[in-house]
Amino acid sequence: MIDFFQRNGSLPFGERLRSFRGRTGLTQYEFAERTGISVRALRDLENGRVEQPRGRTLRGLATLLDVDVDEVRELLAACRRTVPPVDEGLRVDILGTLSVRHGGNVREINATKLRRLLGLLALHHPDPVGFEEIRHTLWPKSPPRSSQNLIHTYISQLRGVLLPPGSRPVAPSASCLTRTHGGYVLALERDQVDLTRFLDLAARARQAHDEGDTAAAYELAGRACRCWRGPILADEPLLAHHPEATAAARKGTENLLLHADLAMQFRQPEQVVHTLRVAAREEPLHEGLQARLILALASCGQQSEALNVHAEVVRRLDAELGVEPGEELRHAHLRVLHQQLPSPRGGRLTRGQPDGPMTARSPSLTAAVPVPNPMPPTSRPSQLPAEPMIFVGRAAEMRKLDRLLGAPGERAGHVPAALITGMPGVGKTTLALRWAHRRERAFPDGQLYVDLRGHSVRPPLRPEEALTSFLRALGVPRARIPDSLDEAANLYRTVLSGRRVLVVLDNAGDEDQIRPLIPGEADCAVLVTSRNTLPGLVARQGVRRVGLDLLTQNESVGLLARLLGQRRVDAEPLAAAALARYCGGLPPAVRILGAHLAELPGLSISQYCVELQDVEFFRRPACEDDGLFSSVHAAFSLSYAALPESAQRFFRLLGRTEGRSVTAYTMADLAGTTPREALRALRRLAEASLLHERAHALFTVPGPLLRYAAALDRHDDPHLPSDAAS
Repeated sequence: MIDFFQRNGSLPFGERLRSFRGRTGLTQYEFAERTGISVRALRDLENGRVEQPRGRTLRGLATLLDVDVDEVRELLAACRRTVPPVDEGLRVDILGTLSVRHGGNVREINATKLRRLLGLLALHHPDPVGFEEIRHTLWPKSPPRSSQNLIHTYISQLRGVLLPPGSRPVAPSASCLTRTHGGYVLALERDQVDLTRFLDLAARARQAHDEGDTAAAYELAGRACRCWRGPILADEPLLAHHPEATAAARKGTENLLLHADLAMQFRQPEQVVHTLRVAAREEPLHEGLQARLILALASCGQQSEALNVHAEVVRRLDAELGVEPGEELRHAHLRVLHQQLPSPRGGRLTRGQPDGPMTARSPSLTAAVPVPNPMPPTSRPSQLPAEPMIFVGRAAEMRKLDRLLGAPGERAGHVPAALITGMPGVGKTTLALRWAHRRERAFPDGQLYVDLRGHSVRPPLRPEEALTSFLRALGVPRARIPDSLDEAANLYRTVLSGRRVLVVLDNAGDEDQIRPLIPGEADCAVLVTSRNTLPGLVARQGVRRVGLDLLTQNESVGLLARLLGQRRVDAEPLAAAALARYCGGLPPAVRILGAHLAELPGLSISQYCVELQDVEFFRRPACEDDGLFSSVHAAFSLSYAALPESAQRFFRLLGRTEGRSVTAYTMADLAGTTPREALRALRRLAEASLLHERAHALFTVPGPLLRYAAALDRHDDPHLPSDAAS
């Protein structure tokens, strides 16, 4: 076995390991089980994310390859020596406009797709970027059918751009843009991308400050500030709002605040005045930046300008937020008025503690990065609807939501967000409200809720309307709410700054409804429900999806017991199981039939099942005066009506199948089209949660939806034989 690894000497160890596993026919799970390592460790090895595996991992690989541990170590070292050297003269800069440099030569990239692709890779550096995120970044609304091939073409063109001028094309394995298992990665040293260079310097500055070496912290924070040439990817607005870009911008502000505080301590305010001016213009309502600019200007002898800045900030806070300046601004103003300021000094900075007349204690990093508190203390919204009275199952989904949303602020600056998806009526809103009520104490500053009416008889709610509702709930007077969507979204993020608020966006129809409503603070959390899978939101905003399936048989019977009483269900366990099975795991169907049966205490469950077969529940579209059927059918009909006509036809044809193993070939025969067109239509129905893709290109249709599709099909074609949809 070891011979196989040695024969593939030009490949990195991870690619050799993946190729070897492919030859053995083992899945990642089977391979990990045989070696005694975790699947996660195996994935890290195969994707080249681990250079020094742990002893346990080495022993597992040695056992499988039938060699000594030392031989595995030597093989790893040899693989590292075969990796092509990185072009050390290459620099990729995104802290400002996108720039590619080879030594002193700047390489122009005019093609929009190439600029966007390189910007995305640099934002994630040194981590890989998956194909799905690349696809939705290059084509935000509708990726073409040939998107996969086009991505490979753009990658090939970008490899040429990243070569030194006058160089010949090289093999992909020798390029700094390399393929991973699920996408691509920019294989450059951390110092070759300005974003990672900045993050390293900022982290070192923070560490030095925490350890008490303020002189080193001042020097490192200044070097980190000089990495910035302007707003991140200023010439690529699509990427400027990417979660990674937002997190980087927040880190930039934190580092600037630390640098400004240390500059004041070392009596060198002139070193930060210009940088603070630029940052304060970009964030006019950030009280921390404005307070430091006021102090820096006054310390440089520009008291008049400092007081003008204070007056302008106070005016803006009143006009745009309707609030008074916070403690930090008031304190800075008083220091200027009382002349409690250090005078600038020249000279070389020496190691050690700063000297001078300042009496304030040396600020820690947390003290150096205060956040504005523009929300009145009484404006604590509590907009959640009532918690569902009857709730069964969903323990796994509740635990997953706990992992995704239960610890705000711990995802590297990203706003924790989750998307609950599933078929109509499966209980998405019920789960969201259950979790939100049970975790209410984790969000002491309130809960915001809105029904976006993505699937409703009423028109969808525009994001401007939702923002207005949220801002009013947060204490902003209606007269001060901007009409512009972008300005209202900026104000919304400003008001939430420094707060821990849960935002529940129910019944979303598309991504455009959601994006303006995502806060900018990692201490907040967002919970979205939608019948659509919203792949763009998942790929571009980093929202994690929680798929909600139908109730299990036991959960359905448990729900019946809550409605009818445990004694009545225990008296007819087989009939109760049959009734639950007839409802197909759909909570509204179980609730409606259970509530109806509860009103008939003299009727047995088995007799009720017979009556349901007679009236053909779910087998015909509901009439307006048919209260028993209409509410269940309404949930289906809204999703069905939102489909394009071609997809509606495919949904109706599903009623002619058995619903258990539907393939593109089956639907192509029924629709008289090609398997490719049929697969595209089935995937469109899966995105709308009207069927489930349980394996690649293999679909299933839940019983209630299958019967509804058959009813629509018969209604559309009354001459269809009654057994065609059985």
